[in-house]
Amino acid sequence: MSGLRQFLVSIMVFVMAAAAGPVVASKLSDQTGVDAPIGTRSIMSPIKIDARTQPAAKVCLEGEDCGIMVEVAGALATSDVKTPEEMYSACSACHAAGVAGAPKLGDKGAWGPRIAKGKDSLYKNAINGINMMPPKGTCATCSDDDIKAIVDYMVEQSQ
Repeated sequence: MSGLRQFLVSIMVFVMAAAAGPVVASKLSDQTGVDAPIGTRSIMSPIKIDARTQPAAKVCLEGEDCGIMVEVAGALATSDVKTPEEMYSACSACHAAGVAGAPKLGDKGAWGPRIAKGKDSLYKNAINGINMMPPKGTCATCSDDDIKAIVDYMVEQSQ
């Protein structure tokens, strides 16, 4: 009787495995839901490696046709131009509240003696830093000309 029972259980297991086999196989073969061929799904496939290792930029030499990228770069360059008032926002962290002795924007009493020393002195201090003020304040991306324009703006507002 136990031999017959084992035989029947074996047949049931075989039938259930045969019925569930295609379902299990489909789950094992495609868990991503991607229709791409199996050899291209791995992050180590040549296609995926090529996609990840493309250059971040293209260098165009004078005389070469660089296509639309030149137009885009030109548009970005013109849109990045800021007024001294807009650039002052980097300075306002200290100059709006008078942090660490920074003269407040519009405070004629604090700016008067500094303005009397001349703009060259103001430019030098703003570019190189003075007392607690680091070089170029908090505007590390500003050029010397940008700093001079901001100083001119601050002087105009404080006379």
